[in-house]
Amino acid sequence: MTFQLHLGDEAVGQAFPRQPLCVEPRDTIRHVFQVLKEQRRGCVLICQGEQLVGIFTERDALQWMVDGGDLDQPIETVMRRPVTTLSGAAYVGTAIQKMSQAGFRRLPIVDESNKPTGVLTSKTILHYLVQNFPTIVYTLPPEPHHRMQDREGA
Repeated sequence: MTFQLHLGDEAVGQAFPRQPLCVEPRDTIRHVFQVLKEQRRGCVLICQGEQLVGIFTERDALQWMVDGGDLDQPIETVMRRPVTTLSGAAYVGTAIQKMSQAGFRRLPIVDESNKPTGVLTSKTILHYLVQNFPTIVYTLPPEPHHRMQDREGA
């Protein structure tokens, strides 16, 4: 089985998606920062009920801080929308392509009713690639403790 063929055969659920971390649109940015810190996450999904309506990432937080925002304003005022998402049936290759083309490090996975079921990250995709394609991704020399006999360079 080739690298390309394998990426087009497995759904994104195989790429170790993280559980979605959701907050309400009216939650304050202060609260969202606290949730991100406590959960050690790089993004939060904003959900109205069970429906995904926005996303707020660490990149958004940095831009917001540069702009001098108010910590007590609701997250809905700064969240990104519309949100680019994947269905649970999407292939890993499709996820990699979407993330690469748009420069995303995180993509929410949603069901048919737009309810978040997971978040695919560049880290989880890397974990998937290393686990499934170790001979392609593995970068250590065949003998990790090998020492050169002669010094290289000048």
